[in-house]
Amino acid sequence: MRQTERLIDTTPTPARSGGSVITIDTATPAGAARGRRFLTMAVVLLVIWAALTDFRPDALVFGLPAVLAGAGLVFLMPTSPRWRLSLRGAPGFVLWFVAQSVRGAVDVAWRAFAPQMPLRPGFRRYPMALPAGAPRVLFLNTVTLLPGTLSAELAGDSVVVHMLDTRADLAADLNALEARVAALFALT
Repeated sequence: MRQTERLIDTTPTPARSGGSVITIDTATPAGAARGRRFLTMAVVLLVIWAALTDFRPDALVFGLPAVLAGAGLVFLMPTSPRWRLSLRGAPGFVLWFVAQSVRGAVDVAWRAFAPQMPLRPGFRRYPMALPAGAPRVLFLNTVTLLPGTLSAELAGDSVVVHMLDTRADLAADLNALEARVAALFALT
């Protein structure tokens, strides 16, 4: 037998217009996952509220409704696939990330202080092989930290990258980044 729990009843009826029924389906893994997300979010928000109000019990008069409303937003957000991080891929990604960040900072500083300002700005399109979700988001955010690059636009399965120097080998840098992100998320 399927178990569901009604949270908010805003079912449209002739007497009441608009709205919908929001339910937690505890009989399926997705319903159980949303329930866990709700509880986790409620605990996190409650701890943040308590810390901001110096753990005063009287602050819960406003805090508890705010925490429940904030945690309830997980039912309005679409579920996303759960990504598994690889403990083997993490150290490699972190070391590579730190090295690329330093390389990017040195490259931009060198360009800023070079009298001839070696710049040839432009855009390039790069087709991504990473799946949508957390791996792709991490990839797009990390592109900005590579020397002289910025994720300018997402166009389907491609990213448009702004470059300070279009003579640089963008494909090699982004292929290396994609491999590191794939290893971090244990993707084949």
